Amino acid sequence: MTEQSILIKNVRPFAQGSWQNEQNMLLGNDSKNAKEIDGSKCLALPALFAIGADFQEPARDDVYSFADGIEAMRRGGFYGCLYESNANPIDDLPQLTSFKQICEKSKLDFALLASFSKANEHNNISEMLELTNGGAHGFGDGGILPENMRFLRMVFEYGKATGKTFYFHPLELSLKNFGVVHEGLYSDTIGFKGIPEQAETIPVYRILEFARWFDVPVHLREISCQKSLELVAQAKTNGLNVTCDVGIYHLLFDDSALLNLSSEFRFNSPLRSAKDKEALWNGLLNGTVQYISCNHFPVLKQEKQTNFEDACPGAVSLEIALSALWQITAEKTSGHPERLLNWLGAKKLGLEKPENLILFNPDLEWEVSENTFAGSVCNSPLLGKKLKGKIIGTYLGKEWR
Repeated sequence: MTEQSILIKNVRPFAQGSWQNEQNMLLGNDSKNAKEIDGSKCLALPALFAIGADFQEPARDDVYSFADGIEAMRRGGFYGCLYESNANPIDDLPQLTSFKQICEKSKLDFALLASFSKANEHNNISEMLELTNGGAHGFGDGGILPENMRFLRMVFEYGKATGKTFYFHPLELSLKNFGVVHEGLYSDTIGFKGIPEQAETIPVYRILEFARWFDVPVHLREISCQKSLELVAQAKTNGLNVTCDVGIYHLLFDDSALLNLSSEFRFNSPLRSAKDKEALWNGLLNGTVQYISCNHFPVLKQEKQTNFEDACPGAVSLEIALSALWQITAEKTSGHPERLLNWLGAKKLGLEKPENLILFNPDLEWEVSENTFAGSVCNSPLLGKKLKGKIIGTYLGKEWR
């Protein structure tokens, strides 16, 4: 693809710790033939890096394709992605090679998580050293924590030799016990089986204990409750190499949203209490939490438009993450929404001559529609809602969209 040169006029970049005055920005090298874009009232933001995405192809290409996922990333301003396929696990070298070839064609940057067990079944350990040598970024649990503690211990013991970070979704299935929402006032009110916070905090403790014993770096995904963050903060104080993320929708909603019985609010990690939601924000502000996860997981309409208990958990968010979080971040940070950029994985805030850029109008109000999303699915609780702040264009992989 031919490199496009773009001249954005009258745009405000963020540089040297503050927003700069309006100026012209040239993207590319051909100033003479550059396409001119009006950047008035817009900010020039660094492109983002998505934590948490699964496009499900080819195992579920009836739902979504990798091409759909790439388009979603471009619409949302993501130059790259930490990718783990739960439906189609990367558990051997040929599979890893195949995924790398697909990613290279996209012109975007992917960090691939391999599975530490064959087929994500937690019975046999994958060839982690071979996968490491093949370029795996790290290792994941396939979205389900091993129930067999002996097997989990073996994963840490063998995995230590790779030097890689291990990614876990801390949810104890025996304690979840077919629950679908947070165990509390609202689960009692609507009559749904609840998931206690111990279903998360107990596996968090186990993971951190193994990480301490074997000195293996770990990342905890989709942390949803205050008690888990307290365990993480204590582990950091004790010198453990541990990071974590929280989901975009867990920052926007709490379990009171369940009163409308919409299955769009069904997630693998349930929406917790208002107190827990506030704790997640505090975790971001004080550094206990490093990233906001998009948890981008496409679901067919017919698998969502059913009763809450039978609905498939998950939501898409890549296309709307920046807009959905910009204003609330400004409120939580007393007027510093740019902090969101680091939480969404931007590498740097200096934009004198950026390689990847988002043109963003923070004051433009718009409504999320089905056309907002790439592909044929639009499972999001923000569908039909109005947001303030809109992406006007993106420059990713030397291509303006």
